[in-house]
Amino acid sequence: MIPIQRLLPLSGILAIALALGGCPQQVVEMTRELVPPRDYKPIYMTSTISLEKAIEEYRAGVPAGVTWERYSSGTGDSASGVTGHRSGPLAMDIRSVDDSRYPGEVELRAFIYDTTGRFVMGLAPPYYKGTESWRSRWPALIDSCSGTAVPIQNFEVTEVRQDRREPYALAFVLDQSGSMGNDKVRKLRTAVGRTLRIIKAGDKVATVKFGTRTEVDVPLTDDTAQYRREFMVENLSPPGGGGTALYDAALVGIDEVAAAPAGYKRAVILFTDGMDGNSRQKLDSVQRRAREKRVTIYTVAYGSADESVLRTIAAYTGGRMYRIYSNKEFPYVFADIYRGLNNYYRITYRPPECQGIHTVTAAVALPELGYNPLLADGRYDRSLFTPYDPVGSIALVSIEFDYGLATIRPESLPLVRQVADVLNNYPGMELEIRGHTDDKGGDAYNLKLSQDRAQSVADALASMGIAMKRLAVKGFGETTPLVPNDSDENRRKNRRTEFVITSRGD
Repeated sequence: MIPIQRLLPLSGILAIALALGGCPQQVVEMTRELVPPRDYKPIYMTSTISLEKAIEEYRAGVPAGVTWERYSSGTGDSASGVTGHRSGPLAMDIRSVDDSRYPGEVELRAFIYDTTGRFVMGLAPPYYKGTESWRSRWPALIDSCSGTAVPIQNFEVTEVRQDRREPYALAFVLDQSGSMGNDKVRKLRTAVGRTLRIIKAGDKVATVKFGTRTEVDVPLTDDTAQYRREFMVENLSPPGGGGTALYDAALVGIDEVAAAPAGYKRAVILFTDGMDGNSRQKLDSVQRRAREKRVTIYTVAYGSADESVLRTIAAYTGGRMYRIYSNKEFPYVFADIYRGLNNYYRITYRPPECQGIHTVTAAVALPELGYNPLLADGRYDRSLFTPYDPVGSIALVSIEFDYGLATIRPESLPLVRQVADVLNNYPGMELEIRGHTDDKGGDAYNLKLSQDRAQSVADALASMGIAMKRLAVKGFGETTPLVPNDSDENRRKNRRTEFVITSRGD
């Protein structure tokens, strides 16, 4: 899941590029979208520094040209659902939250950095050198859901560095549509070329460009010389013309990294300055394929890019959306994303079970600096359905019925109410309710029982105010078990009710 806008030092505030094609009215509209917020002070990750060195520099005096007070307010990125807070010269944020193993485990990626974008090392094992326990540096972790804040007593923090992390398969998917123009495409490809020079040996790389169609520049390879040689900066043409096949290109990038062997982490960096207008595939297909192949997508919104779409893709795949405003940011943003894969603090814990949005707050103590602890928040959504779930998504709910009947047990009615709450939150959503049984009883009996139970759930939802036209019912009997019907526990798992999104009404 999450993931915060990196910022340039105060001395590096970026100029805004206004050279846009099109008629004067279009230029005015697009230029307005390129104007950054008044407080825009991006800091991009540049290098690393040890905790001891960071403290030493701070005690020696504030570096020339840097004013800590300018950074005293919190920063945040609504796209990834994370926030960070500065404490003096250092800040922390949580870039991503991986809840794919929920409820067994949740994993956070936390970053601690200074005002020049240097990642601060040495705050957790195996690199921690303090005289007190490393836990004294991490005094609190709190997971809050549905108004209840749960302090996590047992959690682990590990510092991950480039030489100890898993290898990556990484695809750069680049918009070269007509709205970009040759000059910006050249700057874009130059920035990616520079990033290729810092890729760690052993990582696999692919590059993809798109216009109306999609073309693979460099197929996935870990041959450093090959991808640096074959990625040509002057390959400026938009494949198939000047349109934008964003979704098709994202799928090509996903398939490239999905070809990597087991043991590789998979990520796509998707850059665009517009919105999809030429894809044969839809957004749902991108989300589904990325989830199926366990691919994280980092999106970069530039110019008039559709931020809502890019935010959705990043959030659903556990990545993060970057909003940039100038082509001068191109080299910084790509390098920042890659460096963020190489150095971070991994926080793992067993979360409280709650069907809803969870907010996780982590704290880091730095008493040597004389400031309050650093704080960072991350969010993940364990609601029955989330705003990012595409058509076809399935939620399994353990609704219990009286033995051999279609009567919903009273203790299961709150679960049905949760489904009603989802439908009320998303008034355009429509669901198919699927009933399943175990293998006890005849085929025809089980088929009818599963149909009747699905209908009972639909009737209960209707009694809670949900229009019946938004619901379809279907019984499958014992035909689609989750596990073999060879034990009482497995039979319990196979007796289930599934809810499938058939329309979002978007």
